[in-house]
Amino acid sequence: MGNGRTAAPTPVEPGSNKFIVPIGPQHPALKEPAHFEFAVDGEIVTDGAVRLGYAHRGIEKATEARTWTQDLYLLERICGICSHIHTLAYVLGVEKLAGVTAPPRAQAIRVLVAELERFHSHLLWFGVAAHEAGFDTLFMYTWRDRETVMDILENLTGNRVNYSANLLGGVKFDVTPEQIEMILEGLDFFDGRIEHYLNVVSNDGMFLQRTRNIGVMTAVQAEQLGAVGPNARASGVTRDVRIEAPYAAYDVFPVEPIIATSGDLEARFVVRLQELQASSTMLRHL
Repeated sequence: MGNGRTAAPTPVEPGSNKFIVPIGPQHPALKEPAHFEFAVDGEIVTDGAVRLGYAHRGIEKATEARTWTQDLYLLERICGICSHIHTLAYVLGVEKLAGVTAPPRAQAIRVLVAELERFHSHLLWFGVAAHEAGFDTLFMYTWRDRETVMDILENLTGNRVNYSANLLGGVKFDVTPEQIEMILEGLDFFDGRIEHYLNVVSNDGMFLQRTRNIGVMTAVQAEQLGAVGPNARASGVTRDVRIEAPYAAYDVFPVEPIIATSGDLEARFVVRLQELQASSTMLRHL
């Protein structure tokens, strides 16, 4: 996929029951431009091709014309949903080049924001995935609950997106006792909600019809495709950079690895929810 495109599906023979379904690059179900071609035999997807790159903005090249500090603001805008982790990777790299290490409290605050951002990101994914599966009520509930962590992040950083928490050599703010209390109250709320969602995704018959044994990706396939994050871990791939190569304060405050083996859609839901449980436990020690 060096050019952002996989091989096209095999052409369909005229008169057969097989056909190709194109989706994108502009489609109501897509959150950003992308093009997919699915070879379908009845209700079974037999092949597929992906073409990405429509939203390429040349950010790497743009950083060359800016200062070290200006690049912080540029890199934060790679993705509004996960802005903190992009700048965290950047400042850690620059600090390593400069032979500088941020103070332990600053590293802990970096991890705090990163794990709160994980709540935000996983719940956003959960809602969108539920919507695509036809469960709009679940989508509304998860996005309603997501507002709790958005309020916490806004209280900590002043922003709901593009938190601007990182500086070269540290962070922009400290955490007050009042903010800690707000975080703990939020974690108490999420502990109950996540248990509820785990019960839904593991026991609701209609939900399981659309997720269990659907979209199975084996560990071998995950390795071949270069899968990362919760999708890889849902396929039995023991890969979590927070554990394999701990950064910031993850060596002091380790997280529990969450691994599933079935590799289906249900596993991807469960892994994300269990990761939030692990994040909640770790944040209480932080």
